Amino acid sequence: MTQATATEAAPPAAKDTQDAEVEVHDAELGEAADTAVRAGTAQIDILLDTTVEIAATLGSTHMPVREVLELGAGAVIALDRAVGEPVDLHLNGIRFAAGTLIVAGDRLGIRIEQILAPHGDAPPPPPQDGAETGAETQTETQAETGAEEEAAS
Repeated sequence: MTQATATEAAPPAAKDTQDAEVEVHDAELGEAADTAVRAGTAQIDILLDTTVEIAATLGSTHMPVREVLELGAGAVIALDRAVGEPVDLHLNGIRFAAGTLIVAGDRLGIRIEQILAPHGDAPPPPPQDGAETGAETQTETQAETGAEEEAAS
């Protein structure tokens, strides 16, 4: 094995290419084979068996570094969530759902309450049983106003 040293001669300087003739040829390329990957069950099975990380965020807070350095065993940090508020679920760092913290045997768990839209925005909640929608309220108000007008005439 040879090693380059500082005493070896430098490569010859490049010659001026303006005076030299350059031979030009058309490139002859073979036919490209169709090697496109086709979606099939084998490729999907690979994805379905892939492991992803799911993490839950109970809440967060902001505090000065001075206070962080003063923390010790037994210190309590209040988070920005109230008891019973949904917990965020993250799939590989991306928020994808919200749920309720539960105890499952001797472990903590999350009961999923809502799957979020693809961009992390919550879809509008469905109307609750017995809850009025805007259209029902407007119709009832119009009916009441009509009845009041008839009574006044």
